Amino acid sequence: MGARYQFEDVWTVPCPLDVAWRMVDDVAGWPGWWPDYRRVERVSADVGHGVGVRWRVGVKSNLPYTVDFTFTVLEHDPPRYVRTQVEGFFDGFVDWRLDADGAGARLVLREETETRWPIINLIARVGGRRVLEANHRAAMRRGQEGMRAALAAGYSPPALDG
Repeated sequence: MGARYQFEDVWTVPCPLDVAWRMVDDVAGWPGWWPDYRRVERVSADVGHGVGVRWRVGVKSNLPYTVDFTFTVLEHDPPRYVRTQVEGFFDGFVDWRLDADGAGARLVLREETETRWPIINLIARVGGRRVLEANHRAAMRRGQEGMRAALAAGYSPPALDG
């Protein structure tokens, strides 16, 4: 059994809800504004967008390894909610919930996962859990900062795909 994690991260960004949604919904574009996402590849041949689309990603934060996982969109309710199932380095679920927040948008990312990599599970059991959690927080902070920087630089949502 792996280490179980529950995270809730809240981002606020200075843009309309629909623009924030398009940034979250455009997974292929994440490496352009979220520096921890090093590799993103759509692997579902039969579904290009929305429920059923499947992505393989590689994420590198502060620690000396890349987290590889695949996620599948289970629910897709633009512009407010997306639920994914993740598999690979960890298994579980990740949800994004978006709401208008004054002139901007509020994004809540909830993660309920269990790690599958034996060495990471050992590290968590022998006292390294706080380091792993700090690594997650750093990645989330860079995601919010990257989204804000992209918006300040004039981010324009891509054309809708399916």
